[in-house]
Amino acid sequence: MTVVNPKSSGQVQRQRSLPWSKAVEIAYKSIRLRLSRSLLVTSGIVLALAFLMSILAGEAMTQGMRGWITSAPTSTAFDDLRQQRKQLEDARQPIADRLFTAARTGEVVPDGTADLDEKAMFGDELPAIAKDLGSPLPAGADELKRALRRDPSLVAPMKEWIGYSDQIKTVRETLAGPQQLESMLKGAGVPTTAEDIANNKIQTRWLIGLALLVAFVGILNAMLMSVTERFREIGTMKCLGALDSFIIKLFLIESLFQGIVGTILGVLAGLLLSFVSTWSSFGGYAWKNLQWNNLLIGIAICTAVGIILTVAGALYPAWSAARMQPIEAMRSDV
Repeated sequence: MTVVNPKSSGQVQRQRSLPWSKAVEIAYKSIRLRLSRSLLVTSGIVLALAFLMSILAGEAMTQGMRGWITSAPTSTAFDDLRQQRKQLEDARQPIADRLFTAARTGEVVPDGTADLDEKAMFGDELPAIAKDLGSPLPAGADELKRALRRDPSLVAPMKEWIGYSDQIKTVRETLAGPQQLESMLKGAGVPTTAEDIANNKIQTRWLIGLALLVAFVGILNAMLMSVTERFREIGTMKCLGALDSFIIKLFLIESLFQGIVGTILGVLAGLLLSFVSTWSSFGGYAWKNLQWNNLLIGIAICTAVGIILTVAGALYPAWSAARMQPIEAMRSDV
């Protein structure tokens, strides 16, 4: 009587599936062994995501500046500034009247009187101070000099007039900020009208789509080359009992590792590039009017796109690797 071993029958016995931790470990070691290939894939992700993030961050900053140009002149803050300017001008006027009167009605200074050291008293000569403040002096520069030489008690009011004028200049520059920023945007070629903004959005979307397509093709090609280089390894794993699902899982985890690293580096590089570029063109306006909610949305979009793009680029290579027959993989000369 012949005893038939159940394990020798044609039925497929239960197979063991390796845990996720083992797949992660193998994927990590594979990336380390093929570091140059992994860096090539990651660099493609970094460049694509840096380009995308720089565009989204630049749009967020530009939208903030456009919105500030429109809303600032009618804001409560600007109303307060106008009120402050009026109060400063009202406080300065009596001092200007006193200096004017003293400059026009005083006695002539006799020859031999010590000259007035304007730089020591006020930091610069009176004509230069008036030019820097953008406000005319209360009287002629020569008349003021004679009055100050004749009556040293006028030095304190003159300093007070300069202080008020400096504050008025700061307020005036702030109030002129929207017009100045609009001129800077036009000078940099940034669209400001509704029609130009709409046309620019269309061009930007085409550029983003092209960059993502190139990145996707590059990732797909790199992952396919990775599969080709590992025919024998795949065949060995399948001969040892690796399931098709495990092969797919292995390649997807590898791509996910590279996608996360490449996405983080790309987002950081894109933010840095956009911030530096916008700041160099528009100065403090870039930071002052930044819409952080739009920027955070852009970061979230870039992060999702980077990870999805990388995993999607690895789907077909992973599926091809899983469908390989062990004997075909072992015969490969690659």
